[in-house]
Amino acid sequence: MSETIENAAQEVAEIAENPTEAKEEPGIDLDRVHIQNIPSFIGFKQFKKVLEKILGDVKSKKVRHMSDYAYITFDTPEDAQKAIQLLNGYEYKNSVLAAHLATTEVKNLRAPTKNNTEPAVQKTARESVTPLAEMEYEKQLELKQQNSVKVMNKLHEQLQRNKVEKIGKQTEFRKRLQQILPSPKTTGYRNKCEFTIGHDLNTDICIGFVGGRFAENRHFVIPPLNVDIVSPQMMSIVGDAHEFVKETELAPFDEFERKGFWRLLTVREFGGDVMLIFTVFPLDSAEKTEEVQKKIAKRFMDFETFTSKKYRVCSIYWQEMVHISDTPNFKLIAGTPYIYESLLDCRFRVSPPAFFQTNSQGASVLYSTIGELCGLAEKVSEVVTASAEAPKDTEGVVEKMEVTSETPAEAPAPVDDSDAPPTKMARIDPEVAAEAPTTTPSKTSTSPEDPGTILLDICCGTGTIGQCLLKNIENTQKVFCVGIEMITEAVEDAKQNAKQNKMEKCCKYIAGKAEDTFRSMKYQLPAGFDLRTSRVVGVLDPPRAGMHEKVILACREMSTMRRLIFVSCEPNAAINNIVNLCRPESRKYSGDAFSVTRVQPVDMFPQTNHMEWIIQLDR
Repeated sequence: MSETIENAAQEVAEIAENPTEAKEEPGIDLDRVHIQNIPSFIGFKQFKKVLEKILGDVKSKKVRHMSDYAYITFDTPEDAQKAIQLLNGYEYKNSVLAAHLATTEVKNLRAPTKNNTEPAVQKTARESVTPLAEMEYEKQLELKQQNSVKVMNKLHEQLQRNKVEKIGKQTEFRKRLQQILPSPKTTGYRNKCEFTIGHDLNTDICIGFVGGRFAENRHFVIPPLNVDIVSPQMMSIVGDAHEFVKETELAPFDEFERKGFWRLLTVREFGGDVMLIFTVFPLDSAEKTEEVQKKIAKRFMDFETFTSKKYRVCSIYWQEMVHISDTPNFKLIAGTPYIYESLLDCRFRVSPPAFFQTNSQGASVLYSTIGELCGLAEKVSEVVTASAEAPKDTEGVVEKMEVTSETPAEAPAPVDDSDAPPTKMARIDPEVAAEAPTTTPSKTSTSPEDPGTILLDICCGTGTIGQCLLKNIENTQKVFCVGIEMITEAVEDAKQNAKQNKMEKCCKYIAGKAEDTFRSMKYQLPAGFDLRTSRVVGVLDPPRAGMHEKVILACREMSTMRRLIFVSCEPNAAINNIVNLCRPESRKYSGDAFSVTRVQPVDMFPQTNHMEWIIQLDR
């Protein structure tokens, strides 16, 4: 250990004495510090507290903690050097920390195949991006239905392995899978595309999709020719951007050498509204940066582009990115700050980082189906209640199920819990649990006032799901939506959307983590709604990789949430989340388990192998 520290100290000293040499070395980041010998038993929060104590006034920009080592990014090289002096050799819990400048962050590359002298085989963009393009659409749907069956079998296997009850045999479980719903539009449906700016196999500048493999030390770009899911207007923009990039004589960014300027061109298109986002590696000169920005604004905001180049841009943003993991930052350099899209009688404002379904027409089908499975398209008296009774026939929303050992015929009778420990809800909101009545209101309650329905729109983005679901029922049903989202800009979009759609009284949006927001949920509700008595339905629309475990645990602990609609654009990745929602109650997984009631595939991505799953879970 002492030898490691001495080597690190020597390296730091050499760089400090001759910083210009370090700058020229491509493998060193001057603003990022690598810390080693961290005790592996301490968690991220504890490590951050220790880090703040050691660094004092030296503020870190980003912290990545991986068990016994970490990477810390600072605003300036000077701050990084100060941090190294403070951290290197620091004794903590019988360990001596070692700190030095980090090597440049690159993807983990495997060595190219030995004696591989064959030239790289370049697939066309059509083959890479839309592998099902040559297949009839009906055949595409059949293939995706077959893939859904395979995922259902895998889900059943995982549920069985985790001792989840009442799932039946595999053939019975598969009956919960519905027929896939088609997309209303199969070509030109993408409202957002990210185009990489790089070089093709001939080393010519190209804007398109990534080809080759990093593992083979090959990285090139292929033009988006004959890719039917990209609109003609997007293609016109890409063509003009290609000419513009060549004219600037600034090189595209090279992922291996970490040199160059241009990174990405993102195009968001909603009808007549088009937003461009240019992502670049920062230039050393602020004057040169401003010059490029002005050229972009003049070129792409020209009113003549509509007639001469067949496109119309109304918003242009600029984003600088050193590392691919950097926090997104957007600067408006021309046009309006937002673009707008209409969906199911609602109009939505969209900012650069905000999530919006990439197939607007398909989103109408998706959201309508979510509303049906939530029970929000039915009469209030027919909506799922807090009982554990078997699903009923409700206008074809939930299939009729026979009363068997897997489907309890009636709700469990209230029990005397005077000597029992606090309910699971106590972990979320102790005050609610303390005030809760000893019995749970049932749907046969004679209360003259409807307790209403609370819709929890988790990962709400710009508020599209909640507002589309409530738009046509807010005047006929007693319902209130609470949207939760971590991206602040998206929450502001959601609030403005609710105001524009005249839904401020039935929708509220909160920026923060779902697990934290649940704890103070009762303070977010208007008069007439109560977590103890109102029907609570959750909609969870996580990123492609799935939801953080803390959110899953929080959903289980919210005992009044009797139905959860889980929306996934990557069903295989969702399996772990679904299993954790359904696994038997334990010390870690507290709260009653959910059960998979229905799975509805929706084709949101024609010509590709991807699809969306809507999973209905009840308890």
